[in-house]
Amino acid sequence: HGVAAETRLPAKAYRPGVSERVYRQIAWLAELILAEGGCVVADAVFDRPEDRDRIERAATGTNVPFAGFWLAADPSVLWRRVSERKGSPSDATIDILSRQLQRDAGPMSWRKIEANRKVTEITAEMVASVEGAVSSAAGFRKTGS
Repeated sequence: HGVAAETRLPAKAYRPGVSERVYRQIAWLAELILAEGGCVVADAVFDRPEDRDRIERAATGTNVPFAGFWLAADPSVLWRRVSERKGSPSDATIDILSRQLQRDAGPMSWRKIEANRKVTEITAEMVASVEGAVSSAAGFRKTGS
């Protein structure tokens, strides 16, 4: 839509066809970056199995380890976070969150992360998991500093 990340998009930007194009572009860009040796964090809802499969294939298709995380939190925690958010790139509103919570995400193979905790705790768990995936996939051994 050609606007700053912090600009809230209109509701029409979240129609299924538009969302599908956005998720396809995320996977396409991820694959391009990974193919050139870069690192990617694809931060989106990924509540449709086909979108999760597509982003995972972007990594595995370029022989890069993939770590998918599904952050789960109590609805009351999510509602509080969304209502308190200001100046964020996220367009999530209480209405959007309510619709997402009603949607069945389908089979989940990604690692579930309990997100009722502090962000620092969530991040530490994710980083440890990624380091483990990279270590085992590449025979990489982390050394002390």
